[in-house]
Amino acid sequence: MIKPLWRTLGLAVMLAASAAAQIREGEVRVAVRDSDGLIVPARVELSGRNPVFEAAAEVGLDGQVRLQRIPFGAHVLSVRQPGFADHVEVVEVRSAVPLELSVVLGIPGVAAAVTVTGAAPLVDPAEPAAVMQVGRLRLEEAAGTTLGRSAVNVVTTLPGWLLEANAVLHPRGSEYDTQYVVDGMPVYDNRSIGFAPAFESSEFESVNVMTAGMPAEYGRRLGGVIALDTRRVGAVGNRTEFGMRGGSFGNAGGSLRHQFSTARTSVSIGGQGGMTDRYLDPPSVENFTNKGTSGAFNFRVDRDVSVRDRLSVYLRSSETRFLVPNDRLQQAAGQRQDRFSGETAFQAHYHRTFNPRTLGSFRFMYRDLSALLWSNPRSTPVRVEQDRGFQEAVFVADLTVEGEGHTLKLGGDFRSNRVREEFRFGEPDEFPGFDLDFRDRRTNRDVSLFVQEHIRWGNFAANIGVRYDGYDFLIEDTAVSPRIGLSYWIPQADLQLRASYDRVFQPPPMENLLLSSAADRLRGVEGVEESVPVPASRANFFEVGLRKPFLDVFRVDVTHFWRTFRNMIDDDVFLNTGLSFPITFDTARVQGTEVRLDMPAWGRVSSSVSYSNMIGWVTSPVTGGLFIEGGEAEELRDPGSRFAISQDQRNTLSALMRVEVHDRVWFSTGVAYGSGLPFEVEDDDDDDDDGDDDDLDDMDLDDDMDIDEDMDRDDDFDMDDGMDMGDDMDMGDDDLQPIPQAILDRINFQRQRIRANFSLDLSLGIRAWERQDRSVTVQFDLRNATDHLNVINFSGAFSGTALGTGRMFTVQTRIRF
Repeated sequence: MIKPLWRTLGLAVMLAASAAAQIREGEVRVAVRDSDGLIVPARVELSGRNPVFEAAAEVGLDGQVRLQRIPFGAHVLSVRQPGFADHVEVVEVRSAVPLELSVVLGIPGVAAAVTVTGAAPLVDPAEPAAVMQVGRLRLEEAAGTTLGRSAVNVVTTLPGWLLEANAVLHPRGSEYDTQYVVDGMPVYDNRSIGFAPAFESSEFESVNVMTAGMPAEYGRRLGGVIALDTRRVGAVGNRTEFGMRGGSFGNAGGSLRHQFSTARTSVSIGGQGGMTDRYLDPPSVENFTNKGTSGAFNFRVDRDVSVRDRLSVYLRSSETRFLVPNDRLQQAAGQRQDRFSGETAFQAHYHRTFNPRTLGSFRFMYRDLSALLWSNPRSTPVRVEQDRGFQEAVFVADLTVEGEGHTLKLGGDFRSNRVREEFRFGEPDEFPGFDLDFRDRRTNRDVSLFVQEHIRWGNFAANIGVRYDGYDFLIEDTAVSPRIGLSYWIPQADLQLRASYDRVFQPPPMENLLLSSAADRLRGVEGVEESVPVPASRANFFEVGLRKPFLDVFRVDVTHFWRTFRNMIDDDVFLNTGLSFPITFDTARVQGTEVRLDMPAWGRVSSSVSYSNMIGWVTSPVTGGLFIEGGEAEELRDPGSRFAISQDQRNTLSALMRVEVHDRVWFSTGVAYGSGLPFEVEDDDDDDDDGDDDDLDDMDLDDDMDIDEDMDRDDDFDMDDGMDMGDDMDMGDDDLQPIPQAILDRINFQRQRIRANFSLDLSLGIRAWERQDRSVTVQFDLRNATDHLNVINFSGAFSGTALGTGRMFTVQTRIRF
């Protein structure tokens, strides 16, 4: 039992001082004097290439500069003032403890020679984990996309990440295991656009991504970590940024941001909104009923209460309203399904510098998230309604101690979630009655503790830690998870070798978990498979790799990983509503190789290439989910079956190149390729369907419509050429054919895989006007220039059909003043 432990750990967390939670940012304080000890009003600049960023400020009347929210890593510090020799050195930011430096500027010809004359290093020899980073420039210049996808599209340019239907991110074959960290505060719920309001890139300064070598402070969702850092406030004064976009599929949107800064206080306020005629990934090429609108507001205040104390407050509120796209049969029936999701989040962060080597902080977060779905009486094959949500309170505390060659960090958190679920469905001819009317409310409590050490000893570096998790919701479970990441830098070869092991404990996903685990509530409901509580997942993650710079121009990362799971988390999509219910497979194994090439800048050219080769499989039985009786559903409850994971795309490639053809004009091109996902084709032997589409007893969740007899693999379609609709599914007019032929042409039924997808993206940017910090920029984007029909998912046991975006043209405008 972990309940008695909560009181002890909760008190420990409350009383502990802490440091910056899971944020990978620090602070650099620079004092500038001349040889006589007088203050020099110099300009201080800090720049990095991993990630690409710049920060600058003028020395104040007190002779100091404070550069805040600096990414971890090795950067170049430059101090310049006319009449003095430039001072340039490499500085390392390893923790949230402020790095204090003293610079003495000398007279040219007399001052000692500078130690650094080039750019910041491409590789950080003291970082054991391979952290992939995308800076503000890449986020700003990313090609325009449909509503809610700007941030996730950037993540998919990195190796190991797959984007499935409705902007669901899959790190290294995992389903629910993506953890977002917003300004140091982790959130663990499903952030796909069908579940919650999206994070848009205009709100963030940078994106940091990890898939292995996780420090012990990270837990609960570890398939991959996406850290989003909100926009930094620049120099003292006022700044405003306004953006607009418009283009194909009725896409239109805008954002407004204002920043104000004084010597001790900074304020940032922003808002954004948009609309589109293509929100979710539709099941049919006609893109029926797919409108969406969104709006968001955010506010942040940072205040230096004293030299040692700092307080930050962050508020974010957003909502999305959209329609569920119909397939052809649903459109003909007159179906309409509406969905809504809204979220309000508040964060408060206080930290104190106890001494030059010790920093502590305390964080609090409160979130309220709601999601609704309602259907009209013409919905088919079932009419669905849902009202779910949660209220979450989080307390986080930790402590950081910076020593010579090492950084010690320890802390923990306490989380409480009040979860509610209401779910109803029934056959259209039974309106207004329902076959299932489920309602439940529960409270979830989690607690964690961790200790970790970052060791830097010559050319050797290590992250060593251990984490404790206690979970109590529908089940009770605890886990102790050791973590270790090692690296060794070989100077003669300019090469870093690294290896890591992560023991992982992942509680069941919260979304629709009450219904997925409600065996007693589902027993006896006509046509519905019974389920048992979804268990927690445990896994072992291994990785080996190398990182090497070439000619100080580009960097290559090569990684091989393998992961083994017990109770691997996945989901079961309910028809094509976009609703999904958590499930687990008994065991799983995923392994693969990834390659990343980064060239931050070579003259006027920058580029990146990511490649992943992956294979994964799982074994039954399946626990959880909302399956309709018949076909694959019954088989999945039985042990012994082994098949590919639904995210088993063997080859994935992403490439991007940017060329600055003029100081104010640039051109970029991007390529994305995926070899295709697997799907399950149901055997007729498993089907007892009598052909009555309206009978819920005979309906199979594996398909969006009842076409089982027509899809007989022996008689009705050709394995070599795809599916031969012939006389079986021709309803007299191709427009009425349940599955359009264009989609079937993209399916390889013999291999039971979707054919390869491909997208060529083009962008042209022009800075039309610029004067100091003020500018007007126009960007023209063309996504999927070849208009390739990309089938993301095809009807199977765990997903409906979903199509990628066709050719899309966008114009973006950014105004700064």
